[in-house]
Amino acid sequence: MSVGVSLLKKTAVEAETFVQRLDGRVKFLYFLWATIIVYIFFDPILNLIFLAVTMALAVYAKCWKPIALTLLIIVVPWILFAVPILALPLGFPWNKTIIGYINILGKNYPVYLEGLGWGVTWPLRVSVAISTALLFFLTTNQAKLVATMFKMKFPFKLIYMVIATFQFIPLLASEANTIMQAQIARGLRTDVGFVQKIKNYLAVVIPLTLSALNKVQIRAIALESRGFSAPVKKTLLYEASFTKLDYAFLMTMLLVTVFLAWVYVYIGFSPLAHLPWIWSG
Repeated sequence: MSVGVSLLKKTAVEAETFVQRLDGRVKFLYFLWATIIVYIFFDPILNLIFLAVTMALAVYAKCWKPIALTLLIIVVPWILFAVPILALPLGFPWNKTIIGYINILGKNYPVYLEGLGWGVTWPLRVSVAISTALLFFLTTNQAKLVATMFKMKFPFKLIYMVIATFQFIPLLASEANTIMQAQIARGLRTDVGFVQKIKNYLAVVIPLTLSALNKVQIRAIALESRGFSAPVKKTLLYEASFTKLDYAFLMTMLLVTVFLAWVYVYIGFSPLAHLPWIWSG
C-alpha cells in the first residue's frame, strides 16, 4: 500500500494537547504562513528551524511518525539526488563560488556553493509545506475540519466531497482486500509476470468499481432523503470558534512575522546561511 493511501486512511490523532485544541483555521493559517515564509527567504538553516518547530509540535501532538516517514521517503532521496547534480560541475548555470573539492576516482572536482544551496533549500522548503499540512490534517478531526471549512466559506458540496473522500478511501481499501482474497480463493494467480499481473488485476478492479458505484448511489439517496440539497441553513455538530489559545498562537505568528520582516529588510534573504542571490548571475 502506498504511503499516500496509508496517510489518507489515517484519522486525526485524538490527544489532549494544545495542538489538537487549536482551531482548524489557525492550523491551516500556520500551514500557509510557514510555507510562504520559507519561500520568501533563501536560507536552508531557517527552513530547518521551521521544520524543527513543526516536528516538535508533531511530537507533542503524538503524530510525528507519519510525518517523519513521509519526509524520509520524499525529501531525503530528493536531496541525495539533487545535491551531487547541482553542486558538482554538471551544468548548473549559476555555479560560481567554489567551497571545496571532492575526489572522485582519483580526480578532484569543485563543489559549488550556489548548487549546494539550491539542492538543499528547495527540498527543505517542500518539507516545511508537507509537514505543516500534515500537522493540520492529523490533528484536526473530521467534525472540526467540516466546521473549519464551513467557517472559511467553502461551498457545502465541496466540503462534503473532501470529507467523503477521506471516508471512502479506507472503505475501498478494505473492499479491495476482500475482493482480492475472494478472487485468490477462486484461483486467481498473483505469482505471474508483470503484464499478466495487470490483466489479473482487472478481476479486482471491475468488481471494486461496481461496488464503489453502488455505495455512492446508496449514499446519494440517503443524503437526498435527509435534505442534503435543501435550500436551508446548514447546522453543524461542532461550532468552530476562537479561544484565548488561538489568539495567543496567532499573536506569536504575528510577532515572528514582524521580526522576520525586519531581518529581511536589514540583513537579507539569507540571514543565517548567507547564500548568494543566484539569479543575479
